[in-house]
Amino acid sequence: MCCTSCFSIPLVTVRLLLTSVAVLYGQRLLFGASSSNDDERSKLGGRWTRRISLAISVVISLLLAALAVFLLVLSTNDDYRRRNMVGLVVRQNLKSSPLDLHRCSIFNMGEDGGVRGRVLEYGPGPGTNFKCFPGRADDNNNTDAADYTTTTTTTTTTTTTTAARPSVDIIEEYVAIEPNPYFEDEIRKERDARGLTFPLRFVGMRGEDANANDGVVVDGYYDVVILTHVLCSVESVSDVLVNAERALKPGGRIIFMEHVAAGRGSLTWYEQALVAPILYIIGNGCTFRNLRHDIGMQLGDRFDIMIEDFDAPMPLFMHFVRPHIKGVAIKK
Repeated sequence: MCCTSCFSIPLVTVRLLLTSVAVLYGQRLLFGASSSNDDERSKLGGRWTRRISLAISVVISLLLAALAVFLLVLSTNDDYRRRNMVGLVVRQNLKSSPLDLHRCSIFNMGEDGGVRGRVLEYGPGPGTNFKCFPGRADDNNNTDAADYTTTTTTTTTTTTTTAARPSVDIIEEYVAIEPNPYFEDEIRKERDARGLTFPLRFVGMRGEDANANDGVVVDGYYDVVILTHVLCSVESVSDVLVNAERALKPGGRIIFMEHVAAGRGSLTWYEQALVAPILYIIGNGCTFRNLRHDIGMQLGDRFDIMIEDFDAPMPLFMHFVRPHIKGVAIKK
């Protein structure tokens, strides 16, 4: 019998394994046997240098090999990859982040800002955007990211201003289009933990497939469609945007925030090229795209589009995902 999984080994795994071997082989070539003409002191120093170099090389080689095996397991086990993705995203969602200020700001963009009425979200994960949602009509304390204040002091008065929050309008209905079934329990927990009371329907399918033809969503029905950190990992950006447009009422809004490809030839562009194969596996299909162009081309003159480029406040080890866009597209 033929091993079918043998033909699905990702190239990045092969490269990492070859690199781990090359590190050890290179160390051996670099530190060969001592020459017979070397004095005893030189030989002693050389032995310690070789030992330290060998130890470092072995550690690096083992780390590369472990990463290669981990990526192989993720790439060949869909269920494990989905569970791993849930664990990773949920842990990040529990932490407050400076990115939340950018995230919540887009919910107030435009003359008719705020999340209200019927809401459709593609790829909501564990409900990361719920921290930006309003609660009951008389409740104004759900948004963690808006709890930042600025204080202005003069010689006579001190004024404290709270950052702008989404309009407090009631959400009548919320539909989550999410292909990873392990997010369902997490998103319901997040809604309850934040004291949100809107009805939630979880639809376990890809955004490309969620359209009126399948009876999943209703054309011209929703007031708001949300797309944040999801278009990087869909198979077809155009299909998702087509479905989002069809689902919206005239005057409805698509709210989006995505990381994007850096300018070609820049340092960040090279960083993205280096990590892209790993991110694709760990991020469950996530890649770097020119989404500013894709959104503009797909929505065209049928929407009024407000879009902004910004560098997301990311840790140094995630510098490659700093290039972001955020904005709102209002259906004419």
